[in-house]
Amino acid sequence: MSIVGRFRLFVPGAVAKAAPKLGQALGPLGINMVAFCKDFNARTTKVRPEVPIQATLVPRTDRTYKFFIRSPYSPWFLLRCARLPRGSSVGNGGPPVGNITFKELYHIAKAKSMDPQLIGIPTRTICLGLMRTAKQMGIKVTRELEPEFAKRNDEPVEGLEERRKQLRLLNKASKKGKKK
Repeated sequence: MSIVGRFRLFVPGAVAKAAPKLGQALGPLGINMVAFCKDFNARTTKVRPEVPIQATLVPRTDRTYKFFIRSPYSPWFLLRCARLPRGSSVGNGGPPVGNITFKELYHIAKAKSMDPQLIGIPTRTICLGLMRTAKQMGIKVTRELEPEFAKRNDEPVEGLEERRKQLRLLNKASKKGKKK
């Protein structure tokens, strides 16, 4: 009954289904997908549906497993807060594509401080790491929202996933057009 390894999965919170993507990860380990989905959904009932939760899976050779739940990854929080479908393609070298406030950054840091690897680390240190991530994504962190990004709050957060899908389809179409 030894540990096979540690595997990190990104699973939508509270609505995990036995899908091919999850099956490809769990199948070779001999873990029953339906049982994992039931366990995962039971532990994430208080999470808003479709939030990408990080789960660290620790399977054993006797086909039992344990899993640890962590908060969503930092870029997800930053993009959602800035109401952006994706970050800058240029990174920190180009003009900013979004803006968040220090208060919003602090709340993200508080949420991230509950992750097992960040317990005991000062919130200020987590904030500095988040600021570096935001800068790489082209998101500017300021005291107040800048005038050019002030209208972001008029846009519903629920539409971000749809905009992200549309951008992905446009990129696929443009790549097919270049190959011809």
